[in-house]
This record gives sequence, C-alpha cells and structure tokens, in this order.
Amino acid sequence: MDLKNLFSPKSIAVIGANESDGFGGAVCKNLLESFKYENSLYFINPKRDVVYGKKCYKSILDVETNIDLLIIATNKNTVLGILKDAKEKSVKAAVIFASGFSETMDRDDVLREDELKKIYDETGILILGPNCAGFVNYIDDVNAFAFLSDKRDRKGNIGIVSQSGMISLSFIDNQWPKMSYNISCGNANIIKFSDYIDFLIDDEMTKVIALHIDIIKDMDSFENSLNRAREKNKPIALYKSGRSEKSKLISKNHTGGADLIDDNKFNELIKKYDCIRVDDTEELIYVATFLSITGNRIYGNRIASLNLSGGEAGVACDVGSMYNIQFPDFSKSLTDYLYENLPSYAKVSNPLDMTATLSYDTEKLEIVLEKVLLDENIDVALIGYTILNHIDDKCIYYMISAFKLLKEKLKNNKKPIILLSFMSNTREQSCIEELMKLGVIAMPSPKYCFSIIEKLIV
Repeated sequence: MDLKNLFSPKSIAVIGANESDGFGGAVCKNLLESFKYENSLYFINPKRDVVYGKKCYKSILDVETNIDLLIIATNKNTVLGILKDAKEKSVKAAVIFASGFSETMDRDDVLREDELKKIYDETGILILGPNCAGFVNYIDDVNAFAFLSDKRDRKGNIGIVSQSGMISLSFIDNQWPKMSYNISCGNANIIKFSDYIDFLIDDEMTKVIALHIDIIKDMDSFENSLNRAREKNKPIALYKSGRSEKSKLISKNHTGGADLIDDNKFNELIKKYDCIRVDDTEELIYVATFLSITGNRIYGNRIASLNLSGGEAGVACDVGSMYNIQFPDFSKSLTDYLYENLPSYAKVSNPLDMTATLSYDTEKLEIVLEKVLLDENIDVALIGYTILNHIDDKCIYYMISAFKLLKEKLKNNKKPIILLSFMSNTREQSCIEELMKLGVIAMPSPKYCFSIIEKLIV
C-alpha cells in the first residue's frame, strides 16, 4: 500500500477548523506553523469566516481545487457525509480524529466503521484512524497532529506507530527521540497496522521503528512485516499491551477487536524476528533512541562503571547485578593508570569511584575511556552522572570535551558510552543535543538503565 499521499500531501483541508482548545484548533495551528504549501492549506467550517487569519470555507465543495489530504476534526456523526463530498474533490487520503466507531463494540458504531471500509474500497481514499490523533512527518514538515507541543528540532530517524494518541504525544514531548514519522493510527482497520510498519521499513530516512500495540488484528501481515524489517536490517522496539487480563480488556475497549495471539506466543514471535519487547513506554523511548544514536545493539553484558562517588558505585553494582550485568576487573594497563592518576585514598575497582579528579580533567578522562573501550573484556562504558535541568556544576562540559576527543581517536568504536542518571529529572536540552551528536545517551535512573541495557544485549 502506497501511503505517500497520506503522509506527504501537497494540499490539505481541515474540516472543523477553529481557534478553540482541542483537536480542530490544535491541528490548524500545527499546520500553519509547519506546512510549506501554505497557499494549498484550506480551513473549512460553516460557522466561521476566518480561522487564525486565514479564510474559512463553508464546505469542502467550495474549495476551488482538488485536495490531497482531508483532516476531519468533527464528531463521528458527520464523518460519512464528509467523505461522500470528498469524492467530488478527488481526495486521496483522510485523517479521522473522532472516536465512537468499532472500538465501542456497539452495533451502530461497528457498522459506521464498516461504511468507512466501503468508502475506501470504492474510492481508494486512504483513511488514518478513526479514533486517532493524526501524524507528524518530520522529513517533509507536515504536522497533522491533534495536540500542541513546544517548538524544537525533532527531525531524525525513528519511525513511530502507536495505537494511542497520548503515547504518540509522549514521544513528541520527550527530550530524546529524533523522529522521521510519528503516526497515531487508532483502530487501524482500514490501513492496517502492518501497512504502517511496511511504510517505515521502505522509508530511507527511517533507521529504527518503535511500536505501541494494543491488539494485533492480522497476524499474517504483522509477521510478514517483522520478517521484512529483519531482512532490511531495521530494528524494531515495541511495547504490546495485554500481559494482564485487565490490560487485554482495556486494549479491546481502546481500539476494538480481539487479539489474535496470546502473550507467550507473542514473545516467541518477536524473538524469532529479533525484535526488542520493552516493559513500558519509558523503556520504549530509550531503547529506540539508543538504537537511533548508536546504530547497534549491545554485544555483551560486561560493563565498566565509572562513578563520581563510592555511593553511586555501590548503587550501580547492586542494581546492575539484578539484571545479569557483569563488572569485570580492569586490565592491568588501566588499573596502573588509575592508581597513578587518582588520589592516594582512591581504591581501583569496577565499579569505580573515580572521585572528582577524573571528571574535571578532560585529557585524563579521555585516556581512561579509551583504555576501557579498547579492553577486550569490556562491552560498555557506563559513566554515573546525573545531568540536571539547569547546569551550575561544569563537570558535564569536561565530559563532553572528553567524548569529542574520544570520537576523533576511536572512529571505528562500536562499544557504547552511556551516562547513568541516579535520579529522574528533566535534563538540560543543549547537553542532551550535544551528547546525541557524539553518540552518547543519558539513560534514566539505575533500574531503568540496567533493564534497558539487558534488553539491548544480543
């Protein structure tokens, strides 16, 4: 299925355009700020003459030209009539925000969604939704999303498909993910969930795929997509609901239909195709971001843990051991160097309390990291340091300088460098951006960090 007309339109009309808080107002603002073909953006609302300073049409039939993408931000009872008018404007794709279709399992609502399928069969109009929050195409700057977010650069190589609009929004609001596409697909009965996966597999800008799944409604096509992703070397990280009985019921009520696979068999399926299943959405964000930044999984569980205090070293050791992490002794070369350059009271061990000495000395820290990464008994360099929202202590800048030197020296290094945060908080954004450019990710607090590392290990 070719989804180009959906995700890369040259003309867009919004039905239900307004300036109020809510989907209709938000999507209008998003498109005004992002869509480069502003003269081919049309707002439609029979009760408005102007929306955000732009002419508002009474009907899609009043628009002088044909429309590529129609965004419907009105209630469920209006949708079928709007799509019938859309045929006359040669609409190629539509986004339907409204809920109240097959997910309710009410007979009339199920029949209403069946009518949507008939319209697709008869006209070929691609339908995203219903019961969705739209999408953002970061490659072509098309923000057809139903929620507002702060304005910053999010363009990257992670493609996201979620059956939850709020989880799609969580990816947008999080500091880390750099995305190619963020797709809130809703019920996904017309364009199938696997169609979105296939689109991202074939997209050259997408290098990593992150999925949030409520219910799998077509097992054969889903498995085929997983196989295609593996063949094209596009890693998939995913969260799937349904591990508990109540979760299964919630998922059914959220996007409708019956799940076609039990949880144990699902685990077998994703292992078969080398996908990474995570335990919650926080892990999903960080696993996808790690793969996006490094381009690799982690090839072993042997970690060199470098910390600014003995207390942090102890926490790293205890929590790491809960997730099958090994902390091998350092090589003689590294041990000797550390004894020569640490204070006399320091004890060399792994995990290491490197005191403040190394963390404020760019050259020495770079040498230690270089020796760690060249050590055949080490798979990961883990530095314990919590980046805050506002930087007063300049330690992180010395670290960043060391990472820059290291990147120049070890151009072919595939062993990851990870910052372990010991407390959860918002990170200073410019530091986050700089670290990402250097291939370094700051993980969340220890239990999350080591759980994520364990899942990434091949």
